[in-house]
Amino acid sequence: MTGLQGRVGELICALQFIGLQRIGVGMKRLGLILLLVLQGVAIPARLMAAPVLEVQSSFVIPPHTVNGIKIAELSGLAWDKDEQLLYALSDKGHIFHFRLELEENRMVAAEPLYAANLTDTAGEQVKKGRRDSEGLTLLNATNGKRGDTQLVVSFEGDPRIIRFTPEGRAIKNIKLPTALRDRSAYQHGNESLESVTFHPRYGFITAPEQPLKGQPPNLHTLYSTKGQRWSFMAYPAKNSGISGLETLPNGNLLILERAWSGILNPLVVSLRYLDFKQCSKAGACEVQNLKVLSNYLLVDNFEGLTYLQGNQYLMVSDDGDEEFLSTKLMLFTLDEGT
Repeated sequence: MTGLQGRVGELICALQFIGLQRIGVGMKRLGLILLLVLQGVAIPARLMAAPVLEVQSSFVIPPHTVNGIKIAELSGLAWDKDEQLLYALSDKGHIFHFRLELEENRMVAAEPLYAANLTDTAGEQVKKGRRDSEGLTLLNATNGKRGDTQLVVSFEGDPRIIRFTPEGRAIKNIKLPTALRDRSAYQHGNESLESVTFHPRYGFITAPEQPLKGQPPNLHTLYSTKGQRWSFMAYPAKNSGISGLETLPNGNLLILERAWSGILNPLVVSLRYLDFKQCSKAGACEVQNLKVLSNYLLVDNFEGLTYLQGNQYLMVSDDGDEEFLSTKLMLFTLDEGT
């Protein structure tokens, strides 16, 4: 009965928030919120078993300088199968290329090969104040052809998604979903488009780090460039925001959330699984928690993730360009549950 009471409490909070903000939520959207906060009672019985996530190894990338650019503050990762390269994105507007060396599930080396500033279509460095590059995904990286890969980068501050060459030169902006085009709709400039992934059916999927203004603070929504939306309850830690998205080989999503609410509270990093087949027609989804890392001192600030091969995935931590923190690659495996 305690779980039901908790869900009802969440429902009351959500409805109070809606009333206080006077946002005039339509009946369809209200119904979605009702379903989401109560689904913990009604839906889990029909959920498929969650995949099993196991951390295998980690590797710390030294803060070397490549082409005059320091390897620091990495926020996005993407693996290029055709080129056998790992791309890493810095939230200061830099792109890096690495050559990986693995021995089964052990990360042996990550050799930096290339670094460059992100530039506009004319080759000029992206202007200061518009360089907050956060999310990274790829196009044409698994088609068996070399030389045609494109990087797709999402930005905070001035929210936008742009296609780039692997060398970091802008090609073209990608049209955002309508709800994400207004900068004033975000809670804060630093809580906008921190993640992006490409889905073969839904196109590009992105999400504001925190729910848009006028939405319940614990209700995350994913937006597709083809017009779809999916909503789910945030991980139950204060300020848990979406910092990474990755499309899995089976078409479902891996979601990386991160929660930070001050030095008196632990950093909480959660890896979560969204099965599109378990979402309602209205877009209400139940996500499953695969791994939660929580500690006052020892949890790295993981921000980006990517699929590698087989059942292998990588996650990267942002060192904040601080000497006491590290840029860490964590290799983990994900196996379908039975």
